Amino acid sequence: MKIENPEEYDKLIEGHYSQLTGSFAVLESILGDFLEIEDYQFKIDFSTLETKIKYSCFLTSSFLDLLTTLKGFTNSKTEWENIYYMRSGFLTIYETLNTYNYYQNSIKKLVVDEYSELETQFLEINKLVRNYKRKHKYSSLMKDIRNGIAGHYDNDFVKFYTEIKKLNKEMAIKAIEEFLNLLKLIMIFLFVIAEEASERSNKGYREYYMPKRIENIKALISQLK
Repeated sequence: MKIENPEEYDKLIEGHYSQLTGSFAVLESILGDFLEIEDYQFKIDFSTLETKIKYSCFLTSSFLDLLTTLKGFTNSKTEWENIYYMRSGFLTIYETLNTYNYYQNSIKKLVVDEYSELETQFLEINKLVRNYKRKHKYSSLMKDIRNGIAGHYDNDFVKFYTEIKKLNKEMAIKAIEEFLNLLKLIMIFLFVIAEEASERSNKGYREYYMPKRIENIKALISQLK
């Protein structure tokens, strides 16, 4: 995701923040209703919906953090500001990928059990995630940044500053922009699941809209390959 106009950041941030607050309001409502439900199957359905909304909110907040980081780069006037935004960006990406790993099995089970038409796209998305992690050194560079200079600070300042000197602004911006594209794809994929779930009784949706949603996801996947 490359944004040329700085004003576009404000529109995107406001739009996604509005989406986040709306989703959280739904989540609060679900948590309140859950206590009143006695039917076991409804409790399972509500729990599944709760998990999906929680994860979508988390992804949206990560998206907002990374948009804010990129906006920070456009306004930075000193090298330390650049260092700050680089550390922040890599930390957000690392923690978001960690959380994706945490939810991956439950999402996979949901797709296999209830949304089989989306299974191929889900596998493609996981492949893109693995490729991203390899390309941007998730298990080495990102992990070191997270553990030594962003999520935690190394007690040895020589090690701390040595890690900082490894940072490169252009590399960081590229990693963030590519991850935003991937994050957007995952968010759209989860939105399609949530949308389909709300239309289970609508046969026309499954026959007409779902194929179109899948084609949109396929097009996004092909752009990221």
